[in-house]
Amino acid sequence: MPATPKLLLLTTDDSHWVWLNEVCSDKFLVIKESGNFEAVAQRVKLVGPKVAVVDFTPQSGFDPLTVVEQLHTIEQRLPVLALGRKSAAETLMVALRAGAKDFLDIEAPATEAQSILQRTGDQSDAASTNAEQQGHVVAVLGARAGVGATTFSVNLASQLRRSNEDDVLLLDFGLPLGDGQIHLPCEEKQGTMDFVECVRNLRRFDSNLARTAFKRNPETGLALLSLPRNIADLREISSQDALKFLNLIKSFFSTAVIDLCGFTNNDFVANLLYTADTIVVLTDQCVPKVVSCSELFKALADRGVASDRINLVFNQYDPGLSLTAEHVVGKLNPKRHFSIPSRRAQLIESVNLGRVLSLADPRDPYSKAIAHIASEIGLGSGNRSAKAGAGSLVDTVGGLLKQWRKA
Repeated sequence: MPATPKLLLLTTDDSHWVWLNEVCSDKFLVIKESGNFEAVAQRVKLVGPKVAVVDFTPQSGFDPLTVVEQLHTIEQRLPVLALGRKSAAETLMVALRAGAKDFLDIEAPATEAQSILQRTGDQSDAASTNAEQQGHVVAVLGARAGVGATTFSVNLASQLRRSNEDDVLLLDFGLPLGDGQIHLPCEEKQGTMDFVECVRNLRRFDSNLARTAFKRNPETGLALLSLPRNIADLREISSQDALKFLNLIKSFFSTAVIDLCGFTNNDFVANLLYTADTIVVLTDQCVPKVVSCSELFKALADRGVASDRINLVFNQYDPGLSLTAEHVVGKLNPKRHFSIPSRRAQLIESVNLGRVLSLADPRDPYSKAIAHIASEIGLGSGNRSAKAGAGSLVDTVGGLLKQWRKA
């Protein structure tokens, strides 16, 4: 039996929630939210509503114009309706000018609102079916620092760039700052913007700027975007603008690989993983790092990121060791698991020469392992999923920035 579609109502007035519940009957499950931008973004992510309704009456408890704008920022394809009284003609005009698709009159017969909701829901289905393809987001993190997450991210992104001949972006958000650019040296004069500067230039960001804003590695053509050298600069950008930018870049890149190597703040990580299309966690084949991996899985599960969404990768895997992949997988229950052979000397030499092993020697066992993983998770040449992510790249940027600011 198909799940009942969900309707998100933005109001503080319980009587309006009761009215809309009666109107919807069993056609929609009405979920009420009255929080700030971060709370609304979180709710949209968790609920996945088909329609949003914003209360435009004086009893709403907030500025409805701001809420409509925020909803359009969080999920551009989410249809937004206004709720109010048509007898207040000025309210109707304000709502429609704000971007509401239609108006639910709480003084009109219920059948009128039911007809509008049915029509909007049908249009929402059609829009989802015909939506433009957007970039696929891969989030990569390590059970502990030093398990090879940055190396994996760089090699994966480089292979995708070569095999698919599409534009690929590496979001170099790992710690220590700028490690991605050590693996992928870029010309200093190219793309001098960091994440904060890109967000500041949001309103002039177009395809032209997308070609010039990011640093590029001359060997691979891979685009890189790093956090600012001074993390405190993140306090200068708003949650809403950061969200707009991170949503926007999915329109310019077929794949975004996010390197989260070194982050130990599980709230920060969970906020970013909620809506990633693919999650990869790396660990080594030793007890301390496997314990850290188990703790990470549990911490993410406690924050709503289930283990069956995570692809587990054993780096430097040796089948002769007593701690086997099967033993660990049986405890953690990831979506899939993979292994990468130990190629430490070859990887170090590639970095020392300013090259990427996957490109320098595609026949190397490490390169083949990365290609296999990319194919199995749906990112190989010709078989990438065309679907957009479960939501925006970061549906909870407000919470994400909050964690940055605490750092």
